[in-house]
Amino acid sequence: MTSMDSKTCRWFLMGFGLVNSVTFTFILMSITFICGFTLAFWHFLLAILCALASNYAASRYILKSGYIPVFLSSTWIILVVIILSILIAGQFYDISPDGQMYHLDSAFHLKAGWNPFVSELPAQVNQALWLNHYGKGVEAPEAAVYALTNRIETTKSTNFILLAASFCLCMSFLQRINYFSLQKNLLFSFLVSCNPVTIYQLLNTYVDGQLASYLLCFVVAASLLYLDADRLYLILLATLLMVVLNIKFSAIIFAAVFCAGLLLALMLSRQMKSFWKVLVVCVVAAGIGIGVLGYFPYVINTVKYHDPLYPGLPMLESEAAKVAPGSFARMNRFSKFFVSFFSHTNDLHIYREKNPEIPPKIPFTFNETDLYNAFKPAVAIMAGFGPFFSGISIAAFFFFVVSVWRRPDRKILLPLLVLLGTLTCSVFILSEAWWARYAPQLWLVPVIALIASEYFQPQAERKLRHLLYLIVGINLSFGFASFPFVYYKTAEIKYELARLKASGKTIPVQFTYYTSNRIRFTEHHIPFREENIPEDKAVYMVSSSSKYIPPDSMPDLAKPWVLKIGEQMEHRIHP
Repeated sequence: MTSMDSKTCRWFLMGFGLVNSVTFTFILMSITFICGFTLAFWHFLLAILCALASNYAASRYILKSGYIPVFLSSTWIILVVIILSILIAGQFYDISPDGQMYHLDSAFHLKAGWNPFVSELPAQVNQALWLNHYGKGVEAPEAAVYALTNRIETTKSTNFILLAASFCLCMSFLQRINYFSLQKNLLFSFLVSCNPVTIYQLLNTYVDGQLASYLLCFVVAASLLYLDADRLYLILLATLLMVVLNIKFSAIIFAAVFCAGLLLALMLSRQMKSFWKVLVVCVVAAGIGIGVLGYFPYVINTVKYHDPLYPGLPMLESEAAKVAPGSFARMNRFSKFFVSFFSHTNDLHIYREKNPEIPPKIPFTFNETDLYNAFKPAVAIMAGFGPFFSGISIAAFFFFVVSVWRRPDRKILLPLLVLLGTLTCSVFILSEAWWARYAPQLWLVPVIALIASEYFQPQAERKLRHLLYLIVGINLSFGFASFPFVYYKTAEIKYELARLKASGKTIPVQFTYYTSNRIRFTEHHIPFREENIPEDKAVYMVSSSSKYIPPDSMPDLAKPWVLKIGEQMEHRIHP
């Protein structure tokens, strides 16, 4: 290995340890399931120990001498990040539809003793189709955290851990190439790791945000391998590939395209020794990821249903079609993409109007629709990367083309073009790339192009480029601005549950599709019985389709300050 200095090594170890704490959890759980056992509280703890042991070996391998201080400092940071991630995640309730319908239920059933390698959940279990046939690359580590903490909301902690891992790995690569200042390295790592899809999904259990973080880690691993096909980077690539293949079916396509892009870059640069190393690792890792760790769902689906992707990609496309405007049925993938790309950030509300009008917008302009939907705690259906993404993309490519034209450098241009082409191909290979959360890696294309323009011509158009960085930051701020809203809704849910508990009554409940709410009742020690609730007597739970009949006398409890402020703001907005 080309030696790293201690600072670069520390960044790498932090990213390596954080991502391995999650990937090793999945690998350990899969091995446990293969052996016929079930999830236990120690899985996540053992995975962290294995990650730290790997870091110790990696620090010795990289630095040769003086590695102990670097290993210890990175270890403390890793542990602090993991603990803070669990604590922060536990402070927010998942108010997302899919999270409450089946992602939280995945963690619940795994913790309760379900071994998906051995048996299927009964058909009467809510959302059994999704639970029984889709990979658990995200849900399994989440369930391991839940098994450790006994609090369902801490499952979201892996979102924060992987975001931090992708940031640290980006920093290690930028420090390794040693071209930009530390301040710019920090800025660039922040911009690429804080994908809007990732930010919007930090506080829920959707899988797309984690997929975005994994794919960024994959890009960094590939970039490091392009510089030096070292065994440490090959191990990182292999573990990432094994997990990515088990996140969702479209991730298989992304992984294949990303691997092909890396191999193409190595072949075009005539690094044939590295080419063969990477090829062997990709083939072996894919075989283990699908055939062993992915025995559930791929092998089971193949044996039982004669389709490794059962119920198949058409099912995913039909899910996207449910929220797509009617006009999209007559469009190809490119037309749908550009309609969304040049539209206002909007959820459309297809359940109200199947084919709403979608007015185009000029890049960098915005209106109330953009602002309202950008602040919401979910990835919007149209223009989901934020109100300014179309303008950012056009401006970034302008800077990139102009910079390359002024200072061509074939040595760095070749891998950059392959990288940008690979990312673009991975997006448009999907028919539903118009929906941001289905192709979250699109965020990387303009951001990487903008960063690359700094390399080719660092001085030209400096003020304009800095202005564009500011706009990118403003665009990202909308995602972060959704956090107070989710915290407010969390306070509402906690207050509602506290009142139900204080009543001392057994609560009649109909959970409907949001069956994960029974976990909240259980964690708050609220007795309940399930029954059909007529609409005239029903009260719907906050941010949920679950309904209940309130007791005759609901105690009035002191409201926390968050509720008071939130209610005052709601009255001002909707008097």
